[in-house]
Amino acid sequence: MTMTMPTPLNITQHTLPQTAPKTARPAYSAPRVTRRNTYALRVRGNRMRECNLFDGDVIIIRRYQQGSHQETAIATINQREIALKQLSISRLGVHLWPEDAAMPAVFLHNCDIQVLGMVMGVGHGASNTQHH
Repeated sequence: MTMTMPTPLNITQHTLPQTAPKTARPAYSAPRVTRRNTYALRVRGNRMRECNLFDGDVIIIRRYQQGSHQETAIATINQREIALKQLSISRLGVHLWPEDAAMPAVFLHNCDIQVLGMVMGVGHGASNTQHH
């Protein structure tokens, strides 16, 4: 028995699907977890140890879309520092609440902070299982 390989498709811009009509709606309203709106980051440091996030853990982040209160979030501060903190959003800005009681809470005006996403899940590193 011999098998032949199918002829590869020659994909061009003309064969790609057109954009959906403006009246099209998804079949469900639940938020979808896709590669476009989620990503993973590795935790460095132990400042979030009180909420069981340790150095080497991997956190799954959902891109930020709207304000939430008391969720763990990843944010950039003054376009330089990246922080993983509990946040509370108000009209004037964002309160960042560290899980480590030794660290002070911080208020930042909206122009000083960009919330990148919310923590959806945690994968604990094998070397960190003794902490949990």
